[in-house]
Amino acid sequence: MSQTPSEVQAADAAVLARTALPFSLLAYWPALLTGLGAALLSSVLALARQAQQVSSEQALVNHELSAIRTRLEAVAQATFSPTVGLEAMIQLDGGISNDRFEALNRRVVNLLPQVRSIVTAPDDIARYVYPLAGNEAVLNLRYRDIPVQYAQVQAARANGESLLVGPVKLVQGGLGLIQRTPVFLPIQDASGTKRHVYWGVISVVADKDEFVQAAGLAPHPSWRLAVFQLQIDRKTLGAPVWGDPGLAALPTAVQQSVQLPGATWSIAAVPHTPLSWRSKVYNVEFAASLLVSLALSALVALLVYRRRMLLAQNQILAQQIAQGLRTQAELEAAQSRFRSLTDLSADWVWEQDEHFRLSFTSRSTEASTQVGSPQLLGLKRWESPALAPGTDWSAHIAAVEQHQSFRSFEYAQYAEDGSLRHVSISGAAVFDAAGRFKGYRGTGRNITAGKLAEADLRESKAALTLALDRLQAVLNAAQEFAIVATDQQGRINLFNRGAEQMLGYAEAEMLGQSPHCFHLADEIAARAAELSRLYGRTISGFEVFEEPARRNGSDTRVWTYVRRDGSHLEVSLTISMVLTQSGEVSGFLGLARDISAQRRAQRELAGLNAELESRVAHRTAELTLALSTLSRAQDELLRSEKMAALGSLVAGIAHELNTPLGNCLTTASTLDDLTQQMRANFEAGQLRRSAFEAYLTDAQTASSIMLRSMASANELVAHFKQISVDQTSAQRRRFGLQSVVGDVLSLLRSQLRKAGIEVTVEVSLTPAQQLDSFPGPLGQVLTNLILNASLHAFDGRLAAARISIQAEAVDDSHFTLIVADNGSGMKAEVRRRAFDPFFTTKMGAGGTGLGLNIVYNIVTGILGGQIELHSEWGAGSRFVMRLPFVAP
Repeated sequence: MSQTPSEVQAADAAVLARTALPFSLLAYWPALLTGLGAALLSSVLALARQAQQVSSEQALVNHELSAIRTRLEAVAQATFSPTVGLEAMIQLDGGISNDRFEALNRRVVNLLPQVRSIVTAPDDIARYVYPLAGNEAVLNLRYRDIPVQYAQVQAARANGESLLVGPVKLVQGGLGLIQRTPVFLPIQDASGTKRHVYWGVISVVADKDEFVQAAGLAPHPSWRLAVFQLQIDRKTLGAPVWGDPGLAALPTAVQQSVQLPGATWSIAAVPHTPLSWRSKVYNVEFAASLLVSLALSALVALLVYRRRMLLAQNQILAQQIAQGLRTQAELEAAQSRFRSLTDLSADWVWEQDEHFRLSFTSRSTEASTQVGSPQLLGLKRWESPALAPGTDWSAHIAAVEQHQSFRSFEYAQYAEDGSLRHVSISGAAVFDAAGRFKGYRGTGRNITAGKLAEADLRESKAALTLALDRLQAVLNAAQEFAIVATDQQGRINLFNRGAEQMLGYAEAEMLGQSPHCFHLADEIAARAAELSRLYGRTISGFEVFEEPARRNGSDTRVWTYVRRDGSHLEVSLTISMVLTQSGEVSGFLGLARDISAQRRAQRELAGLNAELESRVAHRTAELTLALSTLSRAQDELLRSEKMAALGSLVAGIAHELNTPLGNCLTTASTLDDLTQQMRANFEAGQLRRSAFEAYLTDAQTASSIMLRSMASANELVAHFKQISVDQTSAQRRRFGLQSVVGDVLSLLRSQLRKAGIEVTVEVSLTPAQQLDSFPGPLGQVLTNLILNASLHAFDGRLAAARISIQAEAVDDSHFTLIVADNGSGMKAEVRRRAFDPFFTTKMGAGGTGLGLNIVYNIVTGILGGQIELHSEWGAGSRFVMRLPFVAP
């Protein structure tokens, strides 16, 4: 194993010390004095050599770190450059589509393997992810649910600029570096004030290991490297990004700051051989020279020391030359990789010498600017013949003459085809190991598209302002309608003149207020309770207006407005969503029309209908009493019972028909009066547009009322015709059980409503499970059971009265039909005799004692089934029938 010069010198000193003979200090005081002087001189020279070695190593590390720092900055600029294009596109269009997002990022991700994903998150939700394969866990990720990442997003939003963080544990696995770029959209509110509204965040995720590999930070053969984040003071090292974190505590570590998009890092480096070890060697050398000085004369010690110093310097020089050759080869390889990367990047790289003349430009320069490199090389940038006038170069020239770094300096130049190209450059001064200025190195970017986009944006803003002025004029012209617009938080930002006239408020005092101020609090509370039950969650505040519109697109209902003077207006209010170009909800628009007069007319019409219904009910009761007197004998009683049931149906039909027919009569007479009045005004030449529009509205309302009433009457007649034919003819046919149940309930609707009884139906038979039986007798069974429950089960109990009808298949040939009520139930003696003829608990009070007997005879006879009664006093009654799908 070869020895270092220090080791050789220490070994020689040890040999000399072992061969030295004992001597008397007094006799050899000149030699001792010479030895002490030589030892002192050896220590001074050792310290000087140590300082020289440290300075040389630090200069070499600085030189190496400059190349690594330049490459790291270039790789970071290329890696996180997609955010610039995405941000400009979103600000220009107000959003971005998935197709444009993928098209913009596909080439970037393919060219830069260290880019793991690019994520665009409007409203801090990851809506667009490229590439999606391998990053499925990121799609639709809510940053608010991840405190660490959301804190990063909030920090970038608060600063209004990009933020680079890392290393970060990624949702899709592994460690990465993430650049967060907040996006703000410029808007102009109603008062004309321009402001920026937060839209979302763009995140570029780079794999930490791939990024380190691309930046050339792989383990170095000669140096120990580490990358740290810099604190706010730009001096103190922060959290480690990569490498050995112990380098932060070494005082001999060489550091250089790295300016990246969204962060400032620091690269620290020390030689693999610690300086502390060399210090120990120097201490041993000093001790050895001290021992040698005690035995040798000053001349011998000086010659030996000088000889070995020369040997050590020669060896160090040889090592430095070899290391320099290796460093030069690595630097050339790094430059080759760096230039190939810059050729693929959207930016280009340039260099200037110490006289500020351009000495190098990457191949992508000509493609981006369409200005040939031969026209620029050898010239100062401000001396280029392709420069366009209008750029003030004085401040830039003064800055570079002082060797200051600069970022995003913009100027314009003409391309070879005569078109104008806008360029943005950034650069930093380059110094050699001795600190001498060697020129500038930096990057450039073609920003022509951004400049053109800014011009287009200004034109679009002007056009938008003109369109808004025209829209305001249209809204003010619509004075018959109250138009009120709000933002998503329910603050009014539009209040037209129609709203001012309707409510008595001025637009200036309503802007920024909530619509609650002109609504009845009781109406809002009632609507909130209704929506809470409907949607299964608590609805309150402005949600009462916005939630139905969000779910249905728009919502129309009648509200009561409270005018400024305290008077009330009934209005038909339609609330719709206002959407942005990307389909996001930006607010809500309310359109209100005064319908107070129409509502008064409807209430008067409802009162007239109630009076007519009372008269019909009185006449129906007289008819029912007359029909009940026809019962004479058992056979006649059985027949009369059927006729009584049919009479009940007739009474119900008469009652149900009276309402729609009365509505038609009243509406027709009212429409006739309005038509005669309109004709009189027309013939007298006094017809006004507003009166004619009011007449058309009333005519349309009357037509709608008559059409609905006639449709209801037609449906009732159809049900009555079907059930009357079935019950009078008792013919056999195929039918669905649901249709028979519906026919019976439609004809008993009036009686059930008067009695306050609710009927629920649960028929679980499929459409294919039809009955081949007698619908008339089956309908009579249902009618008798429902009327029997109405007469007996709810005597004195009108609250929460309920009858349920349930049907389900038992097997392929039978099904069960259950009619149950929650009434008073039956005592044991009543339950035993319930199906006996002429047994009733209401004798003389409307009961004949034949209703359940007829039910029993029909179920067990013509229908071929079985019936069971389950009842307890106070627990209601259940009639369970087991019937065949095909009657015998």
